Amino acid sequence: MKMVLYKKVFPLGEDISFFQYITALRKGYFPNFVLTIDKIPATGNYQAELFFTAPLWRWGLANALLDRVFLKKCTIQYFKDQEYFILQASPRMRNLLFALFCVLSAVLSFVFVVAMIATNGSMSLNNIFGFVIIIIIMLAPLTSIYLRDKNFLDKVGSLGTELEKN
Repeated sequence: MKMVLYKKVFPLGEDISFFQYITALRKGYFPNFVLTIDKIPATGNYQAELFFTAPLWRWGLANALLDRVFLKKCTIQYFKDQEYFILQASPRMRNLLFALFCVLSAVLSFVFVVAMIATNGSMSLNNIFGFVIIIIIMLAPLTSIYLRDKNFLDKVGSLGTELEKN
């Protein structure tokens, strides 16, 4: 079972076929990314995989993720009658476990701070700010990577309406 962390509906532009959209994706140039697209047998759906190709990226935590992307596998599901498609993406299990570890660590740190304040009643403001900074450091890179992948998938999905303009 896959955990879907990105799911969005995109309309196709007027006089744009789904085949033209898939062809445009295959020919498209995406800086820092490679997108591979394969048809899923026995369905009208396609599976896409994201690869991050930038040689040196400013966030070192991205290197902890498999293939340096969080949302790796995507499914493009087309609905002929409604003239729209759904793009959904899931992380690989290793990346999901890493993300859950980071989020769980941040939550446990927050619970620890709240427990310290509740039991002692006199935790210094410097200690509270220190824990807040630690929690931000734990969550910021992972959030940044997720938003980067989400923005890329938004661009991939909106390509179906941009074909109409060109």
